This record gives sequence, structure tokens and C-alpha cells, in this order.
Amino acid sequence: MREKIITFFKTHPSIIRTIWSIARRILKLFVNISKQQNTIIFCSFGGRSFNDSSKAIYDEICRREEFKEWRLIWAFVEPNKFNIPRGEKVKVDTIAFFKSLITSKVWVSNSGMDRGIDLITDKILRVETWHGTPLKKIGGEENQNTFGSKPEEYKGSIDTSAIRCAQSEFDRKIFSRVFHASMDSIILSDLPRNDELFTYNIDKLNEIRNYLGVTEKKKVILYTPTYREYLINESSQNFIAPPMDLKKWERELGNEYVLLVRTHYAVSVALCIENNNFVKDVSSYPSLNDLYAISDMMISDYSSTYFDYAILNRPMLCFAYDKEEYEKKRGVYLDMEKELPCKVCKHEDEVISEILTMDVDTATEASKKFHNKYAPYAGQASKMVVDAILKKLK
Repeated sequence: MREKIITFFKTHPSIIRTIWSIARRILKLFVNISKQQNTIIFCSFGGRSFNDSSKAIYDEICRREEFKEWRLIWAFVEPNKFNIPRGEKVKVDTIAFFKSLITSKVWVSNSGMDRGIDLITDKILRVETWHGTPLKKIGGEENQNTFGSKPEEYKGSIDTSAIRCAQSEFDRKIFSRVFHASMDSIILSDLPRNDELFTYNIDKLNEIRNYLGVTEKKKVILYTPTYREYLINESSQNFIAPPMDLKKWERELGNEYVLLVRTHYAVSVALCIENNNFVKDVSSYPSLNDLYAISDMMISDYSSTYFDYAILNRPMLCFAYDKEEYEKKRGVYLDMEKELPCKVCKHEDEVISEILTMDVDTATEASKKFHNKYAPYAGQASKMVVDAILKKLK
């Protein structure tokens, strides 16, 4: 029911604009009359997860002496699903959730904390890391916008009150424009979640492979297709249906590879995969970084995963089977043929051929160049963001 309500509002932007306008006035009134406490509230993917950059910042804050006495709150859609080592949990969209919002000094999120209300006030420090460098268009710039409003509709002046993260000048410029934010408020730090990519050792890699049932003899291909918001089935579920014959993939690649399929968190139905020794649906696996770490190469389409995976300097491939449709309906910021470190393939046979004939050294070098251009600051983002929080609080 909750997903149906969300889908309804996404496809009826005039209604959600009216609700946001009213909610913004009410919430700002309560913020102004409330006293903000030494409290930080965290949220990841709208309360669906306990991961990503929000958790990386949380972990860094838990390590810092300066925040030893602070109250920490995590907002979840289903709080009972998650255990947190320190702090409290609150259910999103409840009275307790909104009370926590208006009384917290700091909000930390990767996809917005205020439920799309776009609340801006000097009394609250917002840390908005976003959840990936945008290859696909975002924030009202989509070619066929089904997400409500364009960012400038609610923004009178440049927003300098938030701390945001960027992986390079490329996404910094996009975020400045779509969030109507000052360039100075966007830190060139990379994303806090990517700090972990530098920490994996052989024991941890073996532990992940064993958990997923991937033998040491097999190389790992990670497939990370993004969602198509315009693909909705009769049950109001978002789905993707890549033109892939998984039996063919297994015949061609099964002796040497395992295929891990990780769909976007907004996707409800994809491929109807039956897990076996070759293909495994890992969409519900809690850590994308774990999957990056054990993979020998990655296939994607219009996803931000290119920018994160490039940090590992490993081969990447592009399976853009619906490129013309996607570019027409959603749109992308990059010239994919020119900028991606791989061929843009439109048929599964092309992708399979690229895997079978790959020159790993050449593919690795191409990924390194992409990494150096689009994610050159990776490694210390969590520290940089928490340092920025402390500076702002002073």
C-alpha cells in the first residue's frame, strides 16, 4: 500500500506540490519555535536501509570524542529490521519522526530527510550526500519529468545552509544547479560510502564469497542495471526486463564466471531469476561495496555505479539495450560513447563477446583514466564531512 501511495504522488505532481507547500510552512513554524538539541538524525534511501554514506558518516561520528554525549537517531520505514550499535530508532512519517526532525541540530541523509518538503532553515544543519554521481538526469531535469517539481520552483536564493558531497567537478556543477546550492557548500570529497572500498582484505573477501556461494575458482561479474521509472506493471510495481537469455549467458560464460545481479532499490520485479551456481540475485544483499569488492568486472547501463566501481580500477562494460528510449524519456548527462571506459553495447551477444575477448590490462587502464577524471578524491570523505560538520557547528 505504501508503495502504491508513493507511485500515485510521483505521477500526480500538482497534488504533491500543494502538499509540500503546506507541509513546508507547518514544519518551518515548528522548527522556529522549537529548541534544537545536541541530536543528529540519520536516514538512508528514505528509511529503507542502514547503509551507504549516511552510515559511513554515522560510523565516523561514533568514533569522534566530540560527539560522545550527542543523541543519535536513525529513521527507518521498518525499524524492527535493523540493529544499530549506538542510538535510537524512529519510524519515518510518524509524529515521533517529525518531532525528531524539528528538534535535531543535524540531519544526515543520502536522498533527502524532509520527505520532499525542501525545508531550509539556519537552525538545522543538513548533510545531504546524495547517493551517486548522476549519469542519468535528476532533480527535475529529466526529459519527461515524473518526479514533481523542478528545483527552482521552491528556491528563492542560493542554498548555503547544507553540506553536500561531490566526486568531481562534474557532479559538483550538476548538484549546484539542481539543488540550487552554492558551489562552496559542496565538498570535493568523494562519497563517504566509498571510503570502505580501500579497507577489504583477503579474509573479508573470502567471507563474502563463501556467504554468497561463489567458489574461488570462478571470476565474478557484477550486473547493476538502474531503474526505468516509466516501467510500471499492473500491480504498480517498478520493473526492468533486460533482453537477456540467462541460459545463453551460462552456456557461454558458466565455466569461468559467476553472474551477480544487483538491481536498483526502486525496482520490485526483475528477470525472475532462479539462483543457481552461475547466476545469483543479490539485490537484497545489504552491502553494495561487498559486491564491488569481490567482483572482477562490472556491467551497468545508466547507473552511478560506474563512478564508484571505477575507484577499484577494474574493467567495466555497458549494456544499454534501450539507449534511445532511455535518453528520450529520462536523459543522461554524459556522452556515453565518448566518456565511458568501455564500448556501449545494445545486444547481449555484444556484451558476452566483450567479456570473452577482453584485454584486461587495456580495460583496467581505461577504468583508471575514468577514475582519475570522475572520482579523484576517494578515500577520506567521511573524515572530511565530519570535520565540516564540526566547523559549521562552531
